[in-house]
Amino acid sequence: MGLILTILTAVLLTAANYYMHLYFLSWIAFLPFLYYFYQYRPEMSYKKIFLSGWNLGFWILLFSGNFMYHSIKLYTGAPLPIIILLLVLLFLLLALSYGIFFLIYFYLEQRLFTAEGFNPFFFAGSWTLFELARHYLLFFFPIANPAYTQAEFLAFIQLADPGGIWLLTFILILVNGLLFQIILKKSFKKIMVLGLLIVLIFGFSHYSQQKPLSENSDSPEKIEIGIITSEIKQQEKWSSRQLEQNIELTLNAADKLNQTSLVIAPETNLTFDFHRNQHYRQLFLERLAAEFETPVQIGSLASKDSGSSRYNSSYLLSEEGEVLARYDKNLLLYFGETYPFLELLNNYTPYYFSSLEAGDERVIFKSGNLKWKTVICSEILYPAYVKTEKEVDFIVNQTNEAWFNESRLLKNIMWQAAVLRAVENRMPVIKTGNQAHSGIIYPSGEYKKVDPAENYHKLKLN
Repeated sequence: MGLILTILTAVLLTAANYYMHLYFLSWIAFLPFLYYFYQYRPEMSYKKIFLSGWNLGFWILLFSGNFMYHSIKLYTGAPLPIIILLLVLLFLLLALSYGIFFLIYFYLEQRLFTAEGFNPFFFAGSWTLFELARHYLLFFFPIANPAYTQAEFLAFIQLADPGGIWLLTFILILVNGLLFQIILKKSFKKIMVLGLLIVLIFGFSHYSQQKPLSENSDSPEKIEIGIITSEIKQQEKWSSRQLEQNIELTLNAADKLNQTSLVIAPETNLTFDFHRNQHYRQLFLERLAAEFETPVQIGSLASKDSGSSRYNSSYLLSEEGEVLARYDKNLLLYFGETYPFLELLNNYTPYYFSSLEAGDERVIFKSGNLKWKTVICSEILYPAYVKTEKEVDFIVNQTNEAWFNESRLLKNIMWQAAVLRAVENRMPVIKTGNQAHSGIIYPSGEYKKVDPAENYHKLKLN
């Protein structure tokens, strides 16, 4: 019974990561687990409490992070049983934090609320602090926060403006706790508190106003941004025969998107070293100058003069074929772009692992009256890093999600994060990628996705 109820909670809590319109299930997700805990609480030792929390964490992480199978398979070619074993061990290790949380939580609850028993405010506050600690201490795995499941609940996510995902987490878990008391403990006095929360959510949504996109003289309604998207499989993307096709895909955007204010391509859309490969670089820049009438933002795994290290880079190029700015990804993706214990991995596995170099500078791109911040791929998952100032007009997120074999889960997680970043900053987020959800998210959280079957799209900033 305990295992079934634990898995049910994990399923309800993560269902919206697979089908975003199921966001409402997160509001009742903890009921099965809380019922199990408080039904058998008198019989539970601290060891049992720890193991139950560990079990819950394992299933939450499994349902939130199983997309990693595809990237490990693609990168290493390891057999299925080995990959499953590695993922199970990883999730079991990360899930220890959930077991520790419940151990501390129930110890404190017993000391503070002996007479009352379960307190929904204490549970919600404790869980929010846990998510905060997990985000910063286990920064290499910044997913599985329940707030992201609410990307489709527009009225609710407006509260991300003043309080970020942490306020959303607190309210979401608090409602779970209140419903547990109302439904299973027959504490009907909590209905009034629940009513006040509903008033808060819809009241703030009604009165919150979008911040202006820009203080520039140009009207936002007149600004169009062009994006290039692609559906290239990861195995093909980096092949030598695909290199020139990637170049052509980018340059062919001139015919479709020349009337826009800016053209943005996905992460690593050019599969040669844009800094070191002078042949393809010169060829590309000459044709860009001849065919484009607008600046272009491209991506490349590129080196620098100072050494052989490569960076995941984004370049802003003028319509004259000049390099205006470069941003090197600061927060690298663990087990994808950077690997711990490299020497150990390469000595004791049949695979060769290598890491990219992390950039150390935040760069604001500028073109005409427009200014924007670029975050590459997984950087969109870090609220504090994406946080921008008023002088920026919008945020760009370039991605390549082909590593994950068209995973619905991964695509949705990345899109949900982009939605929350738009509301938190009250600023449009433009997302363009390879095998990804692409489009524009407005400051309210409303969005427009583009058709992945087409490569060239025009997006209005307002």
